[in-house]
Amino acid sequence: MSSPDLHTPTWEMESEYAGLDALQLAEEQEEIRLAITMLEQHAQAFRSALGQELSADAARTLVETAWEVYRVEKKADLLLDNQMSYAYMVWSTQARNQDAKTLLEKLKRLRAQLTQATQPVDLFLLHASDAVYQDYLSGEAVQNSLFQLRYGRRLNKRLLGLPEENLITSLSLDGPNAWSNLYNNITGSVSYEFENERGERETVGIARLQSLLGENSEVLRKKAYAGLNQVFGQHEESCAAILNALAGWRLELGKRRSHTESVHFLDEPLHLNRISKPTLETMMQVVKEQKHLGQQAFHLMARLLDKPRLDPWDVNASSPAFGHARRHITFPQAMEMIEEAFNEVNPEMGAFARMMADKRWIDAAAAPNKTPGAYCSGFPRSRNPRVFMTYLGSSVDMIVLAHELGHAFHSWAMREMPQEQTHYPMTLAETASTFAETVVRNFLLQRCKTPAEKLEILWQEISSIPRFTLNIPTRYEFEKRFYEGRSERSYSPQDFRDLMRTVWNEWHGDSTSAADEMFWASKLHFYIVEPSFYNFPYTFGYLFSQGIYAEKEQRGADFYNFYVNLLQDTGRMTAEDLVQKHMGLNLGEPTFWLHCLKPLAKNLKAFEQAVGEWLE
Repeated sequence: MSSPDLHTPTWEMESEYAGLDALQLAEEQEEIRLAITMLEQHAQAFRSALGQELSADAARTLVETAWEVYRVEKKADLLLDNQMSYAYMVWSTQARNQDAKTLLEKLKRLRAQLTQATQPVDLFLLHASDAVYQDYLSGEAVQNSLFQLRYGRRLNKRLLGLPEENLITSLSLDGPNAWSNLYNNITGSVSYEFENERGERETVGIARLQSLLGENSEVLRKKAYAGLNQVFGQHEESCAAILNALAGWRLELGKRRSHTESVHFLDEPLHLNRISKPTLETMMQVVKEQKHLGQQAFHLMARLLDKPRLDPWDVNASSPAFGHARRHITFPQAMEMIEEAFNEVNPEMGAFARMMADKRWIDAAAAPNKTPGAYCSGFPRSRNPRVFMTYLGSSVDMIVLAHELGHAFHSWAMREMPQEQTHYPMTLAETASTFAETVVRNFLLQRCKTPAEKLEILWQEISSIPRFTLNIPTRYEFEKRFYEGRSERSYSPQDFRDLMRTVWNEWHGDSTSAADEMFWASKLHFYIVEPSFYNFPYTFGYLFSQGIYAEKEQRGADFYNFYVNLLQDTGRMTAEDLVQKHMGLNLGEPTFWLHCLKPLAKNLKAFEQAVGEWLE
């Protein structure tokens, strides 16, 4: 099936599971339960050994058992991850589907049971002596996971006792996960009566309203913005309660884990993203010092919209029509352009984009009960990716599609690698996606036939600058200050509005007429359980991708191999080590980030010239 006119597809899922009532799901769940039972039997020996002095023979026996636990857990993990991907993808397109919700909850409980069953082994290994741990690392079973195991051992001083760790895992289902689910249920089930430009009324969901913010019609954008504010205003108490609960849980957990060394609320997202605090601080400081780049972009965009400055509903707008009727880009047309752009990197990359469309691995149709946003997921067993979005035919939508296909290509480039080495952090995941955006925009820019076409593409290039150097840092700073204040008190909806307005204005200055004060409620990323601070990795990825694109121009025909090799290493080293190995550069130095910002200034200059010529 597909949406009319735009020919947007829904994805093919039957090759993975026949449906939510498929017997295969029940059979695999039974395999997972049997694995959990076996792991629980093994766990008793590790419970007894925790905190005990062990003989060499006893330690060796436990190490050998740990290898068996690893093999059993690995198989169960694969089945569980596969089913969770399926359930989440079905729910994303059918947010009111109770069977999908039920399956997700069942799988989350199985995940908690699996985690609890292996926690005694994990704790034993993390607390083990260096000699015992090195013995474990020598096992054939774990050779593909050496980086992950060594990296994870850095957290051994933050661990609690086994009963406490088990309790945290159990309570998380009805704690942070339940709060996050509440937000998803609200955003997935809300309906809004929207009046289009023809005066016709239609029932739309939040995903559709958010997509309309990318239209080039200010009438539609303003109505969509008002609709979102109305909807989230009606649910602001729930949204505030959810944010307070999520932050409160994380802060209290951090206190409990600070028994040996202090645990800061940024430590976990930094660890998950495999970057150091100095790297984050250096990047954010440089971006803040260069925030005039994003502000200049907004001022130039406002000139084209014939406004003194942008209004909040304009910040994600498509370019103006420039005197001619805006042609909607059908989904097949968008895919054809993306394929051609990817071909310029390498024909293999273009063929990948074509395959994604041909195999119907993309769900892009608008639907009332679709969840908002866009993402790339996939099935670990078949190693086949899927892309999810709501495509409405704007050039913004085409760039979002390219972004998600960039994610998918990253996964595809790793499909022959050991599964354990394919789990890369968000910082490096966003690198591939934003690189894909840049490739597509530059491809389109080179083929402009008129000044209007050039301005339209430059608009997309330039609008990325404030998105990653103003909007994302605003989210980061908002969340950081909220966490700092949440340790003392809870926040009301008014507190959240005030904080968002303050931070927004600090970063945006006079480039917008007002702050989007309800952004704290409407932005899904604030409500994700893990990781917290689902923001700074986007800026990291955007800037890093600018550096990688510069490598494309310098390396020429050698670039594709460099790029694929870099992507393949993203799951087996830190971001700092990755950049040092493949580019010989230091992420902790301001010069690296200033180098990545140089192309932005160049693009702004080209845009300013094009705007001046158009308005003469």
